[in-house]
Amino acid sequence: MANPIKSLFRKRDLKKYAWKARTGLVPISAMDNVFVLVDSNDPDADACVPLINGFFRKAGIRPDIFFIASGQRKKGRLKTNPVFTFLPKDLNWYGRLKKRLLKPFLDARQDLYIDLTGRQDFPVEFLATAVPAKFKVGCRHIGENIFDLTVTPSPDSGFSSPEMFREIAELLLKVK
Repeated sequence: MANPIKSLFRKRDLKKYAWKARTGLVPISAMDNVFVLVDSNDPDADACVPLINGFFRKAGIRPDIFFIASGQRKKGRLKTNPVFTFLPKDLNWYGRLKKRLLKPFLDARQDLYIDLTGRQDFPVEFLATAVPAKFKVGCRHIGENIFDLTVTPSPDSGFSSPEMFREIAELLLKVK
């Protein structure tokens, strides 16, 4: 059973930090800032990063790729830049980013937020809710209508972040 005190604080912060502006589909041509969240424990993450960079650089956009870790990382996994990786120590006792890390994200306005984690835990839900972006895309339904567009993995193929990004990229090119 979930800790009721943790749940209370989590609900409070989701409401307090939720991006209140209206979101919706935004064409690539109107984008300048892109925030992409990748699970640092994902074995496919190192194949996904060049895809993300290549796609957005062709459009003249420099994506900000951040990683989120859960628990201890296994050897042989992606070597992420610690500056761009949210570790368990960066979260407070109930799973929200600590204020020193949170403030820059709340102040920076993004045109697009992409969640490639496939996770449904509180830190990921909180970031998806709080990051101020005009257009939000995810790979799983989390929270209450956080994403403007959700790309769901096929039950047959399982979750692959490079495949999910290819699907998202294809859909982004269709938005006019």
